[in-house]
Amino acid sequence: MDLPYHGKYEWLPMLYNIVKHFKPNKIVEFGPGRGQTTVTMALALKELGKGKINSYDLWNDEYWGDKKACTNFFKECGVDDLIDLGHLDFYDWTKLSKVDKEFDLLYFDIDNNGDKLLDLYENVKQDIVNGSVVLFEGGSLERDNHGVGGRKMNDVKNEIGYEVLTDDIKYSFSIIYNKNLYNLGS
Repeated sequence: MDLPYHGKYEWLPMLYNIVKHFKPNKIVEFGPGRGQTTVTMALALKELGKGKINSYDLWNDEYWGDKKACTNFFKECGVDDLIDLGHLDFYDWTKLSKVDKEFDLLYFDIDNNGDKLLDLYENVKQDIVNGSVVLFEGGSLERDNHGVGGRKMNDVKNEIGYEVLTDDIKYSFSIIYNKNLYNLGS
């Protein structure tokens, strides 16, 4: 499988394998950026023969996310039929009804810091208890050295119970899941 190249996120193959492992029907993504994470997840869904991604961004910056460029990239990769792009702020999403927020897997990448992770966790912890999985960019000690303000992610690590899946690198990758339901052998 040829995954998209992302110069910073060397863990895209891991993301692909996690999606294949959990076989989600519905993925929610915040912060698709240029679309590499979205395409990676969509390619896994395509191989599984099921699933859909609802990907949200504010679409206000060409560097962090240009909706038209993302749509074109999805078409080039042959996965546009698996992705619904929307304009939605994460904090507005948290106010939606439980039914409108349902997901099996959620990927979160919005200039993450400890405050945002804690807000995310507080809004989805019952979903995690019920078996949903949350993945996010960051989580390592090194990543906290490059934060955007607010609390460091590691300041809330024990409260959230996340697990860093990569080495201690700047662009790390982490997971939150119910360890009573899944044994990921970590």
